Amino acid sequence: MTWFGQREGRERLLTAASSRLIADTEAFLSGDYANHLGRHGDAVPGWAQLNALAHGDLESLWRSLRPPTTRRRATSVVRIEEAWRSARKLLAGEILELVQSDPGTLSQVQRCVLVPLELQLMHEGDLTAFELVQSTRSALGSSMP
Repeated sequence: MTWFGQREGRERLLTAASSRLIADTEAFLSGDYANHLGRHGDAVPGWAQLNALAHGDLESLWRSLRPPTTRRRATSVVRIEEAWRSARKLLAGEILELVQSDPGTLSQVQRCVLVPLELQLMHEGDLTAFELVQSTRSALGSSMP
């Protein structure tokens, strides 16, 4: 025998889980996954830092070159966030230079290099900002003529 309240509770949980899955997927595919996780208070794995580069458009890569709009007191968390921001900024600049502001070339680099690297890094242990830069540079260097 199922009580009506139990059924409604399960349906609400499923609806909430479905909504989160949809939001996670949209953020992942749009290149906003790291920010999305941060907004939800979730840990951001190292591979997710590559997501903005692997799925973003030219405009989002240019935006990542801008300095941060807010200053926060230097703590260990802020220093780690700054290291990731610097890594993304460095890689975005190199990718923009490589693709010469051509959206078709960016799409090809993403499809052939960055997305496969992102998928590979998902299955490896957590990495540092430095390791992300090294891995991405290596992947870009070995796959481009």
